Amino acid sequence: MKRFIIDFLLIILFFVIQTTLFPMLKFTRIIPNILIILVSCSGFMQGEREGMFVGFACGFLLDICSFDVFGFYSILYMLIGFLNGLLHNFFYLKDLKIPAIMILSSDASCCLLTYFFLFLMRSRFDFVYYLVNIILPEIVFTLLISVIVYPVLWFIEAYIFKKKNAESS
Repeated sequence: MKRFIIDFLLIILFFVIQTTLFPMLKFTRIIPNILIILVSCSGFMQGEREGMFVGFACGFLLDICSFDVFGFYSILYMLIGFLNGLLHNFFYLKDLKIPAIMILSSDASCCLLTYFFLFLMRSRFDFVYYLVNIILPEIVFTLLISVIVYPVLWFIEAYIFKKKNAESS
């Protein structure tokens, strides 16, 4: 029950930051996708089921707020959470390389699938523009923010849930 409550609070917190705080920064029109960070880390740290749960919840919130195909983000984020959860056995809390690679690949997959299903299918063929101006900056920005967010999620996983491998790595 403790994990469900903390996951629920993290989902709400990350969603609020993603949809209200980051758009106000006006650094660029690209904002980091911290929901992908949460989904990737949840799957990677907690396993397939929790990754799917967090992914579905984050995607569902995005579906409610978007005017695109309802259910698209729910399925996409749930799949990303599940795929990250498959690598749960390789998880060591203090290692940042594998989570960074998973966050990078998750965000890249999310951007590419979003382009394919929401833009390309609507005959918007300017992939190079989308890649250079949207996908790559978002991936870089998300990866930079993950350096700040991952230690927080690491702390929650290591000390609140007392993971066994927290001290062994």
